[in-house]
Amino acid sequence: MTPRVVLAGAAGYGRLYLREIAALEAEGLVRLAGVCEVNPLDAEARRLVGDRPVDADLTRLMGDLGLGEGDIGIVSTPLHTHVPLAHHVLDAGAHLVLEKPPTPTLADWHDLVDRSAGRLVQIGFQSLGSHAVHRLADLMRTGALGEIRGIGVRGTWSRDDAYYTRAPWAGRRTLDGAPVVDGALTNPFAHGIATALALDGSTGVDDVEDIELELLRSRDIEADDTSCLRLRTRNGTVVVVAVTLCAEVVREPVLVVHGSRARAELHYTRHRLVLDGIDERYRHDTPLRNLLDHLRDPAVPLHAPLAGAGAFMRVLEAVRTAPDPVPIDPAWLRRNGNRVDVDGVDHVVTKASEHLRTFAELDVPWSPLAGVARYGWDTARLPLVVPRPALHPVRTLGGVVVTGEHPEDHPWHRGIGLALPDVNGVNLWGGRNYVPGEGYVPGELGRVRESGPDELAWCDSAGAVLLRERRRVRRRVVTDGWELEWTSVLTAERDVVLHSPGSKGRAGAGYGGWFWRLPDLDPAYVRVFSPNGVGEEEVNGRTAPWLAVVVGDPERAPGKGTWTAVVSGPTDPWFVRVGQYQGIGSALAWDAPVVLEPGGEREVTVRVAFYDGVRPP
Repeated sequence: MTPRVVLAGAAGYGRLYLREIAALEAEGLVRLAGVCEVNPLDAEARRLVGDRPVDADLTRLMGDLGLGEGDIGIVSTPLHTHVPLAHHVLDAGAHLVLEKPPTPTLADWHDLVDRSAGRLVQIGFQSLGSHAVHRLADLMRTGALGEIRGIGVRGTWSRDDAYYTRAPWAGRRTLDGAPVVDGALTNPFAHGIATALALDGSTGVDDVEDIELELLRSRDIEADDTSCLRLRTRNGTVVVVAVTLCAEVVREPVLVVHGSRARAELHYTRHRLVLDGIDERYRHDTPLRNLLDHLRDPAVPLHAPLAGAGAFMRVLEAVRTAPDPVPIDPAWLRRNGNRVDVDGVDHVVTKASEHLRTFAELDVPWSPLAGVARYGWDTARLPLVVPRPALHPVRTLGGVVVTGEHPEDHPWHRGIGLALPDVNGVNLWGGRNYVPGEGYVPGELGRVRESGPDELAWCDSAGAVLLRERRRVRRRVVTDGWELEWTSVLTAERDVVLHSPGSKGRAGAGYGGWFWRLPDLDPAYVRVFSPNGVGEEEVNGRTAPWLAVVVGDPERAPGKGTWTAVVSGPTDPWFVRVGQYQGIGSALAWDAPVVLEPGGEREVTVRVAFYDGVRPP
């Protein structure tokens, strides 16, 4: 029996569906039953619709037509209308083609999955019907590209002034209190995200483990128009999506798979695959045609089923709940007729996708996170210093430096990083070794070296590896500030014992692990507190879900040099110094050693949110 089709939304992108339905109808594959549209039809739409009924109420239209089991409803309307219209189609018992993004919230998606039991739901991710995508997925799955080092997506499009006035929801995050999420990542370049996740085989809602976002805007809009997303899938694959709607030169988006043997470029809007310089072109099946093929032969898989949009919805939810996009400094914007261009954005977007780095890590001058933290190796060659990579200088968004380096009292202290005072008796912190009954005496200083991308080897003085570390340093904008997240996973190469002076008997000195050396400050203007109390004695050596640092005297110098930091994450006791010097740490071995067998792991994750001025408790 030929399926009957009702289309909700005959303007905008819905016009393409209307034309496709007419073509499929000419092939005898479907019958257009009616159209739901709230605005008057133009001449082309009237011609395509013919004498079929048009109604602004989808439920009434479907009821009048008697549509139900075996029929198809297509919803191609603004995102904030998707959920109620999708419910109307599913409640009638029909199958559903739903334009992307499927729903405005993750909760709505979960509800729609439950509601659609027994019916088919296909999402309008056009790119997933490309046979170029299927070919690339086969190459990745069979190992033809080698080990997949990451996936990068770059998009440089431009939208003029009219784009943001075409509808009340354009460029909005919400409309009348309802989520819209009409940003560059979740609307124009949603296909790039969905395709990258599909190629990695990471489409489930729990397949995305880590998401970093830089949401920026060049215009007076709510949503992002220039953004960078980096995520890590459960497979361990890093995906970076760098996009803009303010390009200097408009180009089609490209997805790059970085393999150890070969590099593949997918031009997903053109269904082109470039492999080792050879340009291959493929056909593609639309979501509607693929649904029809599946109805005729269930062995034909749906290319974009609703359940397969879970990972994408996890990303959309992160964008929806993220702080508002940050305005780009007007100094980097250029008016180009009815467009706005961002200086240098094309090069930056390409570089981010090629190197799998964020805008902040590339020190892009118009990124709000550029310059807030410099990560690198210690170049100083000082006595008793163990060179190791750390963050310094670290600044607030207002430019106040919050880290110190090689202070006179402890020259081996440097910025924010990881330092281990005693691993099998080897000092990987710097300074002297603590020996019970003798105090601090000269001892063996170890070495730290890179052993791979984001990997370090912690070695004894002869270079033998004691521990290996996988390290991840992230930066993200939060409301009124920015947040650093530091994650280190230590893996024992042999039997190791991690000690501290505290675990060897020196009371209150269990330092070792993540450590932040503050700049030299007047202790009178430094206040530390946690849920346990206020002051060094109340917080040092005690566990707490968070610890706050407030620096400055707002009464004497309001705003200038005054800042707040909130540290959270570790379950280890806090190491805190305010009087002798200013330092905060997460103590791995506060009063007892940590013993690791070969292959044993110990993870340290610390988050620090930095704010200018004094934040209320």
